[in-house]
Amino acid sequence: MMGEAAVAPTGAQVDAERLRAFVAEVFRHAGLEAAAADIVADSLVWADLAGVDTHGVARVPSYVERLRKKLVNAAPRMSVESRMPFAASLDGDNAMGALVAERAMREALERARILGIGVVVARRSNHFGTAGYWARKAVSEGCIGICISPASKSLAPFGSKAPLFGTNPFAVAVPAGARAPWVMDLATSVAARGHIRLAAREARSIPEGWALDRDGHPTTDAARALEGVMLPFAGPKGSALSMLADILGGVLAGAAFGGEIRDMNTDFSAPQEVGHFFMAMRVDAFMPAAEFAARMTQLIDRVKALPPAAGFDAVMYPGEPEARRSAERREKGIALSVATRAALAKVAGEFGLVASV
Repeated sequence: MMGEAAVAPTGAQVDAERLRAFVAEVFRHAGLEAAAADIVADSLVWADLAGVDTHGVARVPSYVERLRKKLVNAAPRMSVESRMPFAASLDGDNAMGALVAERAMREALERARILGIGVVVARRSNHFGTAGYWARKAVSEGCIGICISPASKSLAPFGSKAPLFGTNPFAVAVPAGARAPWVMDLATSVAARGHIRLAAREARSIPEGWALDRDGHPTTDAARALEGVMLPFAGPKGSALSMLADILGGVLAGAAFGGEIRDMNTDFSAPQEVGHFFMAMRVDAFMPAAEFAARMTQLIDRVKALPPAAGFDAVMYPGEPEARRSAERREKGIALSVATRAALAKVAGEFGLVASV
């Protein structure tokens, strides 16, 4: 089967819908059913729209490679266990992380509709993209969404030069009335490891304070940083949050923890064994939704009314920059790096697809 990829020539913008269709087609060729391929593709393109390029379509080659090596189950049979009505544990059967996350957040939302709150932990999963995408799923249901996930070890706990935790993301999404949702999506490292990986691929340096080399010395060399460790943001504070992610998404979930998660890019010996934590809380369990929306609008208006500091055009709240960037990229297209376009073209060629790179 031959087709034309949505990858544009160097310097051009890629239409988001065409890119999503192309990525979905790649995953169908890699063995996913159409509906599953669409879910994975949507989560990746959403990240690029929001400007989280490290977790966007640049991940396609590594996802495909793990599918090809049978390290990810292309036809999973997930199962749910529940000890209490508000909570559940999901066995992802080593599915694509996006599929596990989709099922887990849907399960949390179904419980929240009935009980006001739903909490789901997941095990036997894989890398699921950007945590903010999954937390935002709760907003359209009138809920506050929380998503936490451990990652493969790359971050040194405070005071250590050896890694044990991942960059372990936390995401919280809150309905904000007529405004874009309030969304906090952060890694517990100073910067996401994907930024260093991209810098190494493009032969760029990284800011000082992001990482240590393998000997425990600060470095701005991205390649040496990948051989060393990431540093937690705010020292002991980021270190504590990273460990909390390991507790909720690893220990509590019955998944890998404490350095056991395999690196999706370098360890092809076995499945990753990633775990996740999801929570959905109905706003109207606490007050009428309209009242909450009015109060959120008032809070955001107060933030927006503050005078900008030197070097800033406006004061923005969490989630606003991503919402603006997404609107702009939906209209003008997504700019993909030369390295990402080349990687997508290579994958396309392996499946007999023609990429216009």
